Amino acid sequence: MMPWTELVELFEYKVADVLEGRQPRGGKRSLADLRSELLAAPLEPPLQRRLAVADRLFRAFTKTGQAPHPARPPAPSFPAPASWQAPITVNPEEALAWDELQRLSWHDRVLEGVQALTSQWTQELNLLTMRVLYTAVENAERLLHPSQERLTVPAASDPLVNLLDRSVVQELTQTLANLLLAQGGEGRLRAALSELHETPFPRHADEDVLASRIAAVERERRTAEERESLIRALQEQYPLPRDPRDRPAIREAVKALAQKLEPLLSSAPRPSQGTVPAHSILYAAQPDLAQAAPDDSADELMLFLQGGQAVQWRGLDWRWQYISPNWQLQAGSQVLLLRPKDAAAARHVLIDGPHGKFKAFLSGAYLLLRAEISPQEELGRRAALGRAVSVLLDPSGDYAYLRLARATAQLLRDGRVEARTLGARSADRYKVASQDALLNFARKGVGALLSRLAALSPDATALKVLEAGRAIAVDDERATRLSGALHRAQFQPETLPSPVSATHVELPMNGVFVSLLVPDEPLTLLVGARAVTLRHDFQGRLAAVIPGHAAQYLQDLLVLRLPDLCIVLARHGRWLAAAASFDDPEPDASSRHPTLFVGPLTDSAPGGHDLSRSDLDGP
Repeated sequence: MMPWTELVELFEYKVADVLEGRQPRGGKRSLADLRSELLAAPLEPPLQRRLAVADRLFRAFTKTGQAPHPARPPAPSFPAPASWQAPITVNPEEALAWDELQRLSWHDRVLEGVQALTSQWTQELNLLTMRVLYTAVENAERLLHPSQERLTVPAASDPLVNLLDRSVVQELTQTLANLLLAQGGEGRLRAALSELHETPFPRHADEDVLASRIAAVERERRTAEERESLIRALQEQYPLPRDPRDRPAIREAVKALAQKLEPLLSSAPRPSQGTVPAHSILYAAQPDLAQAAPDDSADELMLFLQGGQAVQWRGLDWRWQYISPNWQLQAGSQVLLLRPKDAAAARHVLIDGPHGKFKAFLSGAYLLLRAEISPQEELGRRAALGRAVSVLLDPSGDYAYLRLARATAQLLRDGRVEARTLGARSADRYKVASQDALLNFARKGVGALLSRLAALSPDATALKVLEAGRAIAVDDERATRLSGALHRAQFQPETLPSPVSATHVELPMNGVFVSLLVPDEPLTLLVGARAVTLRHDFQGRLAAVIPGHAAQYLQDLLVLRLPDLCIVLARHGRWLAAAASFDDPEPDASSRHPTLFVGPLTDSAPGGHDLSRSDLDGP
């Protein structure tokens, strides 16, 4: 055999000498002879491609006498879009944990989806879909053992398949979910369904003979009674185990089953190939992987348990500690034990929160939390919270509502109000605080008040707020408005319509919420004579921009305060709820202070007044 690889390399070296102006070893005649030999040689495709590249360079040089110009430099790279960040390469442990947690979360959703489907299929009279599902799952398991015989779809009266038993259906559902969680399970299920569609049950040796004789009888000139009598006699002579007319029905059932399962199968997470989205894990040791803060507008939160000890997410306090070899998780007042060494399908727990359920999935030292609250319900509760926060941010009466909230908190905690610390002069620090600091302060205050007022009736709440307002000389009208806003935030979530897609929306000025889908391009909200533009910045954050003012960032809740006007923006994923309303007129307009400032602002006023510590900061 000729050493074609070495000869192609020799040709490449000789061509390189020619291109650089040197005489090739053996002269140009040897180069021409080698070229002719290689062009007629039976080279493999990789060597053929290398020869073609070198020959193209050689021919270009012989025609022009100059070496070909180098390839055009690559085009300059531009930064990625603001709404997307390239995944980063991580160590194998993090990549495996990411893949497994995504798979466990998907497996749990598949189990819920299959349970919903089987509850419908068990209502069929002949349970044909359930029989097809049972056969497909069993054959998918048998594909691991090629020597095992494949099952056929059982008959409706088969005593060995009792699909009317609830426990049998539950076991079948769990088996299907576990099959999809296993490596290659999705492919085996698809293969089993394809086989059933091709051969619902095998053909009998005499099936064609019987069909031809029945067809011959039907062509004869006989009465209907004689024809039926002959057909019955033929069927007794050639008994078949299954009615051939069942095959079309089974094929239709297989097709319908595959269509129902396809959304579940196609939603399966794909392997990350060693990469994880940037800023996607809270407390991660790798800076590019670490998430800056938990996102209350997201349905999932992934934690590196060894990097921290606690977090507040979706209105619930989460704490954990390592108790070898397990992790102890505290969610609010519940304490649960997570065992990393359990089977994959068993490493999850269900948590009951005050406003809904959560599920936690464990992989080593990584935890995935998933909220089981409907987006509409969650966003409605967040919108109601935004209304209460907007009331506290009303600057009228030297921030009377914010001082009233502090007085109410003092009354509920200590049974008395320190009126001298809550006078009009105490609002000076609010007037010079930054917008972010004031919003966070008011939001914490509403949360603390709601937790204290949860055990009181609406009438008792109103009396407490009225008592606190009179102690600091705040009128009863403001006290009534604040108690009503707190009650709605606690017990009456906003009712939101389905979101619509748009890029320009005019908000009504009556405070009614409008539901929108946040687009990739800028979204403009027209509020009277003003315009608020929502756009993603270079870091992917959603910024609210008002001409003449600094941008503010919307994560899950943002309250924009303009003179005489309030805009509430609540977000859950891509679902945005927006409302705008005018402030109620106050008796003394001279005490009004706008809260959108221009110029450098601080989180505290001169003299050391710090917004991070007050009567609103919980018990």
